[in-house]
Amino acid sequence: MKWKTVVPACGALGLVAALAVLVAPAWRTAPPAAVPAASVPAAPADRATPAASGPAASGPAWLSDLGAAPPQQAAPDAPLAQRIERLAASGDAHDAYRAWWLLHACVVFERTGRLPARGEGGTEAPAEAIADPAHACATLGQRTKMARIDYLERAVRARVEGALAELVEEGPFGDPSALTTRPDDPLVQAWKTRVNGMLSDEAEQGTWTSLYQLFTGFWFGHPAIAADRQSALAYGIALRDIMVKLDGIPEPQAIPFNGPFLDEIGAGLTPGEKARAQVRADAIVARAASGRTRRPGGA
Repeated sequence: MKWKTVVPACGALGLVAALAVLVAPAWRTAPPAAVPAASVPAAPADRATPAASGPAASGPAWLSDLGAAPPQQAAPDAPLAQRIERLAASGDAHDAYRAWWLLHACVVFERTGRLPARGEGGTEAPAEAIADPAHACATLGQRTKMARIDYLERAVRARVEGALAELVEEGPFGDPSALTTRPDDPLVQAWKTRVNGMLSDEAEQGTWTSLYQLFTGFWFGHPAIAADRQSALAYGIALRDIMVKLDGIPEPQAIPFNGPFLDEIGAGLTPGEKARAQVRADAIVARAASGRTRRPGGA
């Protein structure tokens, strides 16, 4: 987990379990689903949490989507390079996102010896995504692996849900270490400016994954995102209100935004700063609601 150091600091709030999920966003490791934008449910599936019995089981679709295998564009036993080539050549940005996922999974496997999981203690990626990764990933050349950034950029340009947040985690040109080892490099600075601008644009429209990515960066810290307590509060309120007002999640279940966590974020702000954060959050939620009503079926 990249930001595990923030968890002990929040232990006094009784939010350790919730923050363990928060600081390792589910979209970081969940295989992207290849579905047209018009059929995406009201709340994005990449915000999924493990399906379980109890209140969450009867909630929105994104609560029960965990573990779904991506639609098959090539036979599961087809050579991995062939599957990636077919996805990349389809012309569908969602397929480009799936091609990125397969390559990303191999990069992670070769670095760690396992396919990426959905967070600490989470469920492994579906076996059918990459069968026998030790063999399959070894057949891919370095140039093919680097092409994952091009596929991800294609998905970002098409505004595929979650792709932009993944681009942030991939780092400048596929090298996240550049953010800390070469922070003054003009190319790195230009990359940061570009992705932060895109994140902000999406977040202000209520796109969940970008809101979530910026919130974690503003509050917990991220090499690509400058800390900003007032923005963290605004985005935290917006995330809670989207869950409660738009997704119909009971407020006690809007974890971790339902308890003292938001109070802790706002503790260092003046009443005026808190009020401005609330106004900003209200505007984001209003735009998110408006965007949903413009989609087919109001989803």
